[in-house]
Amino acid sequence: MTYGINLKADYKAFDISVFLQGVTGNKIYNFMKYHNDFFFDQFNKSTNILNAWTPQNSNSMVPALSTVDANNELRPSTYFIESGAYLRLKNVQLGYTLPGAIAEKIHVAKLRVFIQGQNLLTFTNYTGLDPEVGMQNYSSDNRNLDMGVDRGLYPNSRTYTFGLGLTF
Repeated sequence: MTYGINLKADYKAFDISVFLQGVTGNKIYNFMKYHNDFFFDQFNKSTNILNAWTPQNSNSMVPALSTVDANNELRPSTYFIESGAYLRLKNVQLGYTLPGAIAEKIHVAKLRVFIQGQNLLTFTNYTGLDPEVGMQNYSSDNRNLDMGVDRGLYPNSRTYTFGLGLTF
């Protein structure tokens, strides 16, 4: 299920709008674990490998460290599947409309100043970079098979914007 809520409030010359968006009930195949949790790959490693299996740490979910793929760790398994549920603060905008007398002095009917932030907070248990996974840009007919697979695309960026709204 995908959901969202838009909230807007005004108080005197101030206004605020908030957009929350989320997803629940989905699973993500976190393919980045292959690169981050297994020692034989050349990528940077996650701190998960500090808890890798050893005879003294036999309850670990992370396989034993090895420089070779002796057990075919890349094969599909539930090790890579995680909940993709999240709630994200997608957009917040805070504005102030200057009094009409000030706007008239600069020859405009209305002047509104605002600051906006996008992708400010994400609440999730997903261990990858971003639970809002995108799709690779494949040209084949098989590209839809990658839906729900995190192959390490760049996460959504956090953006701050300052702006002016002028009415003449």
